[in-house]
Amino acid sequence: MNFQKITTLGVLTSAVWGPHVTVVHAAGEVAPRAQPARGDSDPAALPDEPPNAQQDPPDDGDNAAAKSAGEDFNREVTVTTASRTEQAVGDTAVTTEVVTRERIEASGAENLAEVLEEVPGMQVTRSFSGAGLRMQGLDPRYTLILIDGQRVTGRIAGTIDLTRIPAEDIEQVEIVQGPSSSLYGSDAIAGVVNVITRKTKRPYEAELHAALGSFWTADISARAGLRRERVGATLTGGWHRTNGYTLKSPDRVADDASTTGSWQNNGNVALQTDFTPDTPADIRIGTRAEYQSRDIRRVDFSPPRANFDRQNRTHIANLTVTPEVRWDVPARLRLIGRFAYFDDTLTTDQRLTDDGDSVERTVDTLGEVTVQYDQLVADKHMLSFGFVTSFEDIDSDRVAAAQRARQRVSLYVQDEWRIGQTPRVVLVPSARLDYDTQFGGALTPKAALRIDPNEWLTLRASYGAGFRAPDFKELYLQFSNPAAGYRITGNPQLQPERSRGANAGVDLKLWKRGEFSAAYFHNRIDGLISTPTGSAQTDGAGTLVFRYINLDAVQTQGFDTRFGSTFAKYFGADLGYTFTDALDLSPDDEGRAQRRVLPGRPRHRGNLRLWFAHQKAGTRVQVRAAIFGDQQFYRLIDGEEQEVVLAPYATVDIRLAQTFLDHYSLFLGVDNLLNAGDPDFLPLVPRSFYGGMTIRY
Repeated sequence: MNFQKITTLGVLTSAVWGPHVTVVHAAGEVAPRAQPARGDSDPAALPDEPPNAQQDPPDDGDNAAAKSAGEDFNREVTVTTASRTEQAVGDTAVTTEVVTRERIEASGAENLAEVLEEVPGMQVTRSFSGAGLRMQGLDPRYTLILIDGQRVTGRIAGTIDLTRIPAEDIEQVEIVQGPSSSLYGSDAIAGVVNVITRKTKRPYEAELHAALGSFWTADISARAGLRRERVGATLTGGWHRTNGYTLKSPDRVADDASTTGSWQNNGNVALQTDFTPDTPADIRIGTRAEYQSRDIRRVDFSPPRANFDRQNRTHIANLTVTPEVRWDVPARLRLIGRFAYFDDTLTTDQRLTDDGDSVERTVDTLGEVTVQYDQLVADKHMLSFGFVTSFEDIDSDRVAAAQRARQRVSLYVQDEWRIGQTPRVVLVPSARLDYDTQFGGALTPKAALRIDPNEWLTLRASYGAGFRAPDFKELYLQFSNPAAGYRITGNPQLQPERSRGANAGVDLKLWKRGEFSAAYFHNRIDGLISTPTGSAQTDGAGTLVFRYINLDAVQTQGFDTRFGSTFAKYFGADLGYTFTDALDLSPDDEGRAQRRVLPGRPRHRGNLRLWFAHQKAGTRVQVRAAIFGDQQFYRLIDGEEQEVVLAPYATVDIRLAQTFLDHYSLFLGVDNLLNAGDPDFLPLVPRSFYGGMTIRY
């Protein structure tokens, strides 16, 4: 099946679980396989290679088709997100979904946003700020985005633009839904998305990818890698660009030159190394350096006849160093040092006049050090202790000098406790204490329980707290949008948003090649940070002025069901359905909870993926469809809030790929075949065609 959630052996906790390992099959088949027993002193209890360095098994008739289609066949997929330690995906007490490299290549995704669009239950939203992710009905600011376990900086309007993370550098994507602040701190209320970058596994690796599509969209990337006994290096680079587009609207007037989609030009380069020195101690040192330059442009229209050219120029640089020490007993000490630099300049130019012109530059720098120690105790407890300290500084003309810096210190602890093996019962309590110089302290506990009554049934449940600290923009910045005629001011008195969330799920292995899963979620956020329309005031120039305040609460709840199977040797299907009930619980004028539907959240969503794969012929065909129910939106017209209901719609994507001479692959595809989209509330890229070639050695 596409997203692995079935029982396999935990890598780090292998000494706990005993002498058997299970194997993930493409459609959920689980096949036990005997392994030598490992004692506490077996260094194999900690992986000897990177978590994503997985080996392909020999192909046979049936599984060759699944592997060719981009499925994960006969693999122990290793993940780190759920517990901050390496585990096989099925050993996690908290459900972890994985999109592997094979699945990414089969989908044709060019960036993280397109990867996550493939995942049932995920809703990718698009705006001038880029592409964000709604998880469990919550806005993008409540989902923490990580790269190799380190948080991504540089949110714009609360969103990490997922298109800035190119697919050519992604080995796999790990998704944990539900509150995760007990391990990761602020922002991890809806869940965590962790991008694991690619590492070289063979002595020499090389790859060249080129694609050209509608709207003069071009994606060109190259990758080269070297692996020796004690050292490895991977160099990746890419260039990605596209023209803007405009969706037709009956409300457009002759003077409206606005664009719906932005023109983009992005370049990126990354160098990743790992080194194991020849010393008596098991020491490993990893480094990653990356740089990205982005140029995003669009035209906004403000009635009656004002047009604004907007441009975002962004420079992003990151450096991470990870020394690690391991012992013969299952224990490890890991140190992570990281520096991040984010330089963003927004230029607004009103055509034919200088009245609305502005230049706003913000430079955000972050230094962070993480120390984590893992220790297996009495063959039943995998203990993890962590310490994180960070210093962040922001440089902007819109922030007073005395308010430009903040420091955070965090402590976290987790115990993965195996209570029983027949039936298998695992309890994972965890807690984190954060202290921020801007808002004080926050304690976030969590508990997760897993029960395996037998080999075909897994039950999981978790309950935890989360929080999101107000960011610099919400605290101090002043943001102006002359095209829309409003200004937003920060509020230094803001308090963190706090949440409580519960998740429960069941996984069933139905037959040799079928799997079904169902999960329930419930979240409540108190002290919601927002700019309510009712609090707007008008300044002397007639501009609406909004101020961030803490509101009462929002609530999201629902369930997610998925089914996957392979059949007729070369075919497979995945189906998913998600129900989401997302409500604003802020009080009305009489003090009662409004229970107003949050905008842009369809109550009903369905996903379907059909694929055909023939490995010997080198042919892959994939059809993906997503169906969205009614969505409610709200907008101000003449100072009055009006409700708009967007009718149901569907998107359909088709991709065909043909491999020849082992190293060469040609592909063709069409996205958004039904041409869904709305210029005001649903800025989807119109129907587009693409084609290209990939060469791998």
